[in-house]
Amino acid sequence: MVYMEGTVIAPIKDLELIKRRYKKARTKADLWISLLEACYHYTVPSRNLFYWTSQYQGAQKNARVWDTTAVEGVRNFVSKIQGGLCPPQQCWFLLEAGVDVPDEHKEEVNLALQELTNKIYHYIRRSNFDLAINECFYDLAIGTGCLICNPGSNDDMPLEFFSVPLARVAIEETVTNALETNFRWWDEIRIEDIKELWPQAVLSPLVQNLYNEDQNATIKDLVEGTIYYPNEKNEKEKYRYVVFFEDQFFVDERMESSPWIVFRWSKVNNEIYGRGPVIDALPSILSLNELARVEMASANFNVSKPYMAYSDGVFNPWTFKLEPNTVIPVAPNSAGQWPIQAFPDTANPQFMQLTSVDLRMQINKLLYADPLGPVTSPQQTATEIALRQRNMAEEIGPPFTRLQPELLTRVLKRVMHILEKKGLISKVRINGKEVQITYKSPLVVAQGQQDVQGFMNWFQVMQSVQGPEAALVNVNPVKFPQWSSQKLGIDPTIITSEQQMEEFYASQSEKAQEQEMMMMEGAQGGTQQPIPANTGPV
Repeated sequence: MVYMEGTVIAPIKDLELIKRRYKKARTKADLWISLLEACYHYTVPSRNLFYWTSQYQGAQKNARVWDTTAVEGVRNFVSKIQGGLCPPQQCWFLLEAGVDVPDEHKEEVNLALQELTNKIYHYIRRSNFDLAINECFYDLAIGTGCLICNPGSNDDMPLEFFSVPLARVAIEETVTNALETNFRWWDEIRIEDIKELWPQAVLSPLVQNLYNEDQNATIKDLVEGTIYYPNEKNEKEKYRYVVFFEDQFFVDERMESSPWIVFRWSKVNNEIYGRGPVIDALPSILSLNELARVEMASANFNVSKPYMAYSDGVFNPWTFKLEPNTVIPVAPNSAGQWPIQAFPDTANPQFMQLTSVDLRMQINKLLYADPLGPVTSPQQTATEIALRQRNMAEEIGPPFTRLQPELLTRVLKRVMHILEKKGLISKVRINGKEVQITYKSPLVVAQGQQDVQGFMNWFQVMQSVQGPEAALVNVNPVKFPQWSSQKLGIDPTIITSEQQMEEFYASQSEKAQEQEMMMMEGAQGGTQQPIPANTGPV
């Protein structure tokens, strides 16, 4: 599933070194199995692959889930994060001129980069990015998401994305906390699929013989890896892509760009994998699930109560059945008590209801499922929608600063690298100096709305102090449209340029001067006209 762009090189003797790196990375990954398995089981049971392999297809994975609050909370979390970071069918990024571009040329460069932005997003929208990233965000709710970006089979669909389950991934972290080296393994894979995924693969004689005997033959524990070499001087050989089985390379290639995009919600020092909101909410999730299980058991106990009865000659406990429309023969008791009596109620519904409500509120709060309470009205005002987006941006601010470089920036760089290799776009270097990336997703726009609201508050203060007309002097009418459109995420191609605005105001000033001159000339001409003498009444 990984695209190779370099030339095939002969297998060398460092396979043992790569295998040791893989085993070390997988050893660290195994330390997370118990925690991640619990998180997936109670929040995303259908995606739990830690103890459910392909041979268990069709199994009910949520059999031990008694309360689905966390399941619904994660679904809402994924919808909010995708809608806030990279909303479907909506361009969420913009290429702009960097800091080294002179101010007099920035507007021209931005218009050209806007056309490039539209072209790049055209190919992203035609791909399966929205589907793949939605699956990755379920893993992000746990802590770590894994996405692969490969070239498509043709120029009409040049991009292809895959979501890789975290249960089959082992990663390494560099000294700069970047996730560049990644390994993936298959529990079982068909040899025919190997030939389809990697047409250039060189199979070992043993595997080739198995395939010749049975085209449906499979092998186990096939490993693919993308290894990062930071000290490599040749930029086109920074990454090494390998596929190996037992003691032989099937694929061994060099590449310039890694197809792997691994991103985390948050991380703890000295830990590689991320910790997401589900891990934070796990104690409440476990408590609520156990409370729901006990409540169901108590309800079953109260509905189908056991009975206490005397054993005498008339009542036989071994043949007794408590059924409707049946006669139960009992013997009279001298103490006036019934010989058969039901157990008293033992559950406390009020305590369980109050406790479960409190736990559900905690879970929804930690999963950002309900930031400002439930929506009671059928329609939301624009102010309420903006307030909810602003509140969401404030709450996930720190994770968003991590997701920008680890996810969004790497997706764009990988996409542009593939499109450049295919000759669909010109080569552009994103370094912040000549070209920089600006994100215009709803979360970023919500932050920009705060800046615009701050300006409006300041302008109201100036109006109250200086007056409406004098307050306008403090605002640059040429710069303000461009600034406000950038803060609100408006397409710059529909905004009048600064040069056009300057020409407009210059023409307005000239017209105003001409009118003033005409009025002055008219006034002077009126005073120079001779005053007729008073000849008296006719």
